[in-house]
Amino acid sequence: MKILLDTNSFLIPGKFKVDIFEQLREEFGKLELYTLDLVVTELKKITKTSGKDSGYAKLGLELLKRNDVVIIRSGGESADDEIVRIGNEYLVFTQDKGLIRKLKVNDIRIITLRQGKYISKA
Repeated sequence: MKILLDTNSFLIPGKFKVDIFEQLREEFGKLELYTLDLVVTELKKITKTSGKDSGYAKLGLELLKRNDVVIIRSGGESADDEIVRIGNEYLVFTQDKGLIRKLKVNDIRIITLRQGKYISKA
C-alpha cells in the first residue's frame, strides 16, 4: 500500500502519543511510505519555533528516517497543492481539514486520525 504523509501526520506521534506507523502496518500490511520534500521543509521550519510543536516536529523528522519514508522531490510551492496533484496515486494521511476537502473533491482516498487514537479511512 502506497501512503503519502502530510506534515501534520508526522506531528501525531508526539501530540497524541499514537504510533501511526504501527497502526498503518496493522491496518494495511506491507507499506510504502512517502512524503514530499516540501513537507520535510515545513517540519524543519516548525522545529525552529518555540512551543510544543517544535518537539513534535523533531520527533516527526526522526520517525521519518526510522520508518524509511521516501521523500519525493516536488516542483511546486505548496505541499497541499502538490499532494492534491499527485494524491490519486496514493492513500493520503492528513488531519488538515482544508486539504481533506480538496482531496475529497478530487476523489482521492484519505486516512485520518479518529478520536485522537485510531487511524481510519475518511
